[in-house]
Amino acid sequence: METFAFVQWAIKFPALTLMVITRRDIGYRLLNPLILIAVFGLLAVVTIVATPGNEAANPMHLLIFCGVGFFNGLAQRIRRWRDVNRGVASHSYYIGSSPFDFRWLPYFVRRNRRVSRYLEPALWAGIGLALFPYSRALAVWLVFAAFCLKGFEDQVFRRERNRDLDLGDNISWRSHTRWRRRLLLKPKNPTYRQRTFALTMVVTTERSQFFKTSLGSPAGLLFPC
Repeated sequence: METFAFVQWAIKFPALTLMVITRRDIGYRLLNPLILIAVFGLLAVVTIVATPGNEAANPMHLLIFCGVGFFNGLAQRIRRWRDVNRGVASHSYYIGSSPFDFRWLPYFVRRNRRVSRYLEPALWAGIGLALFPYSRALAVWLVFAAFCLKGFEDQVFRRERNRDLDLGDNISWRSHTRWRRRLLLKPKNPTYRQRTFALTMVVTTERSQFFKTSLGSPAGLLFPC
């Protein structure tokens, strides 16, 4: 479990090396200069150390890629800071929009970030495979980072979806409880002790029945997909 959690945390760094190349609206705090220096600097060091005298790897292309990605990330960081000073509203951890999310694409392709989750990683992997005969170091990194980008996009999508579902469940439960309270308080002049005891019993019982119904039968689903 700890290894899986570490992998989920670490895949965003290789994915970031591709995101800063193609995406132009990444959040301010996601473009931390220290993270950019660590990611691209470590990649450059590993490239230099691991491929000495290997002409087929052609590490110079990967070093150029590191330089372009690093300066693109810094340029976006500066633009986001200017937007903050101008009062432009944007999420500071936004992972960016894919440049391939064209308006003429069908709606079912564009919804739920399918272009960013499937099409863009596939394009990066295809570019890596096409470059393999010319620069193996760059090609291997592009394919690896493309898989990391796919995993990172899915991770963010699942987290946001679960948050929205939890919010919807909470709103539905509050509405259901408020409706039951109105029915409970209809009798004339109940004493405080009677009203409190009855309210506690009804809310506890109805909450159990509510979740059993909504999860157990298709007719009880609150938010059908």
